Amino acid sequence: RGSKDKIFVVKINPYMPDKLITVGIKHMKFWRRAGGGLIGRKGCIGALGRTDTMMCAVYGWTEEMAFSGTSTGDVCIWRDVFLIKTLKAHDGPVFSMHALEKGFVTGGKDGVVALWDDTFERCLKTYAIKRAALAPGSKGLLLEDNPSIRAISLGHGHILVGTKNGEILEVDKSGPITLLVQGHMEGEVWGLATHPHLPICATVSDDKTLRIWDLSPSHCMLAVRKLKKGGRCCCFSPDGKALAVGLNDGSFLIVNADTLEDLVSFQHRKDVISEIRFSPGAGKYLAVASCDNFVDIYNVMSSKRVGICKGASSYITHMDWDIRGKLLQVNTGAKEQLFFEAPRGKKQTIPSLEVEKIGWASWTSVLGSCCEGIWPIIGEVTDVTASCLTSDSKVLATGDDFGFVKLFRYPAKVSNFQLYVAHSTHVTNVRWTYDDSLLVTVGGADTSLMLWTYEMEGHRDSRQCDSEESDLDSEEDGGYDSDVTRENEINYTIKALSTNIRPM
Repeated sequence: RGSKDKIFVVKINPYMPDKLITVGIKHMKFWRRAGGGLIGRKGCIGALGRTDTMMCAVYGWTEEMAFSGTSTGDVCIWRDVFLIKTLKAHDGPVFSMHALEKGFVTGGKDGVVALWDDTFERCLKTYAIKRAALAPGSKGLLLEDNPSIRAISLGHGHILVGTKNGEILEVDKSGPITLLVQGHMEGEVWGLATHPHLPICATVSDDKTLRIWDLSPSHCMLAVRKLKKGGRCCCFSPDGKALAVGLNDGSFLIVNADTLEDLVSFQHRKDVISEIRFSPGAGKYLAVASCDNFVDIYNVMSSKRVGICKGASSYITHMDWDIRGKLLQVNTGAKEQLFFEAPRGKKQTIPSLEVEKIGWASWTSVLGSCCEGIWPIIGEVTDVTASCLTSDSKVLATGDDFGFVKLFRYPAKVSNFQLYVAHSTHVTNVRWTYDDSLLVTVGGADTSLMLWTYEMEGHRDSRQCDSEESDLDSEEDGGYDSDVTRENEINYTIKALSTNIRPM
């Protein structure tokens, strides 16, 4: 056993692979391999002080030299197991450290990257991660100045920096800082909405941020705003000028889609707002579904609640308006497909054959006779988390708990599909863009936003697909049926995530 408390880093000695160090909470230990096990010795502090919490460690220029960063901002210099010196490096914890050929680079909670000489005697240069320092080619915006630096690596003469806010930056030693990629950073991402007539989308997450993303080739974040609480759903108004966001405390707000400034906010519920939808056309009404089994309908112009949809026996999962804006279709966690008249919220009973004849403004439902085929033969109520239908009502995209994105021909009454793999955990939401040229998907625990190009059958390029599973729908490959066979062979009782996805 290494320690009673958390261990943050294990480093193997690059000069002697049978030696290693571990650092953690009030812990610094030097290990060597002996027979089939390891023998460890605590670092000897001597008269230099008490054992601090160590956040990171690296080996130095010789096999007996090691360096560690503490939670108080110091760097400790060790020879063999003895502490020979400490020096102040950062304000706040030193979270990351990397050894260079001639020197070291450190990063701390203070948002500063420091370059040191090979003996840690002199700080040669510091780089503050600030919005003003970003180079013109950056893909997006910093969430805040001086973000806490959690990871540092070196590549091709540049320093790669990972921040607590989910940003990866490239620091050129001459000064410029380029933002390479960024994303949500905490909890899960469920909220996703595509713009009604522009190639942009909005996401909202448990990390208390609302973000707008450019879906054109630049793929960068256009705007970001911090929220008082995390959120699980969002929706653009039909004209694209307003954006409604449902929050985890039961409140929701409508913001200006360009500036992200508040227009109006409400709170009538105490549980998570799980879905939010503007009515089609002029967007006169806003339907707000919550996890306490109700859907509230608001008049957007008068800012008043005009109806409550009651009768669901479980939390609301999906919601769609008909094209007239007079009827709401609601899915619940108890696998109920319910219908309510709008705006009053009176419950309606509609036969399944009639449901198929109704013109829907959108289709994100996972229940009903026209999408029976999207469900695995053996599965749970929550296995299929999201769906979205193209505007020509021909292709239904789904996301599920096993990390798969699937395409079905609509109506999906039989289980014929194409299967695609990219997310590392459950897919929480899927949306087509306004012209159906792209499919946007978000992952829950992987907090990632993925873009998929959709090419009409007969117009596909011969370029390589992103996914091993993304075989074309040709007869030699077995097409849709080959994926169906693969699906039926999956043992859902142990869940697909516990097996290796690739050979499957």
